Amino acid sequence: MDSVNTFDKASGDVAGEFAAHGRVVQLVGLGFAAAVGLAMYLTADPARSSRLPVTAAAPAAMDSSRFILNALLVPALDNDVVPLRWVDPRPASLCGPHTTLRVNGEPLLAGALVPNTPFELEWQANGCHPFGAGGPRFDGAVKLTVFREDWGFSAVVEPSDLRVTSVENVVSLIQPGAASLHTDAEADNGVKLIALRETAH
Repeated sequence: MDSVNTFDKASGDVAGEFAAHGRVVQLVGLGFAAAVGLAMYLTADPARSSRLPVTAAAPAAMDSSRFILNALLVPALDNDVVPLRWVDPRPASLCGPHTTLRVNGEPLLAGALVPNTPFELEWQANGCHPFGAGGPRFDGAVKLTVFREDWGFSAVVEPSDLRVTSVENVVSLIQPGAASLHTDAEADNGVKLIALRETAH
């Protein structure tokens, strides 16, 4: 009967086990080294471990030409009298206490005549809702250079960080541009404003 050399077989198995064991030890060692390195990195700057990357969506740009005069000029006009006169728009627009308005560099004076010549209307808006409490919120500064036209008003819009926050809490930045507002020439007083009352999206 042939005999089996159990010694040679055992030694081969042991050698294989040692090789496998060595690979496991190497992997464990690499993992440990990585863990130690990460711990040292975080310990060197404790604040770094608490900082998570925050990706806030940048405000979208918004074309103001369709609604800006309805939001910021119409509420300031008393269109029930001829000629047109100013009215303080802040209460009706639910503005915050830090809202200011200036006409040609001077504080808006309720009851004063609206100029027939081009004029500047400057807003510093603080939480204003010109389209009502359920409408968008306006914050920031803008200068409107307004021109009286045969058909209504046109304006050059120069915003300075003027932001509109929708009811869905989406923030948009008003872009520079031009805007127009047509009046109803057929109205009894000839200057009745057509308030489109569009909401910003």
